[in-house]
Amino acid sequence: MVEYASITAALAILAGAVSGTLGAVRALPATNAKATALVTSAAVSQHVSGSGARSAYEKAPYRQPALRYLYAVAWVAAAGDHTRCQAQLLLGPDPREAAAAAIRRTPRLLARLRTAHLTVAQAATAIGRGTKDGCP
Repeated sequence: MVEYASITAALAILAGAVSGTLGAVRALPATNAKATALVTSAAVSQHVSGSGARSAYEKAPYRQPALRYLYAVAWVAAAGDHTRCQAQLLLGPDPREAAAAAIRRTPRLLARLRTAHLTVAQAATAIGRGTKDGCP
């Protein structure tokens, strides 16, 4: 019974974190300069190093600024709360799956992805990878 409660709690935490990450996505920037500024702003609001967030953006394994931005925002969310992040990765579902489910429930983000010519799978992969990389 305790194990089930732990798993349920972890799923709730993961859903909240992914929703929080996606809530930070007000726009999908088309340029590196705009994306870097938005990532730095998100980092400062989460009490994460702005230079660390910029570095995560620069090292993101994607070419498109929008995907790099999603990766970096997820990295910031993960780096902002190490304990919760570790619990999510240990007990929760794959962050990519959780991100895809959260994206599908967010009509505004779906519209932004269509405008940026990105698929749910591409965005979810970037968010999932950023979450894993930001969680030491």
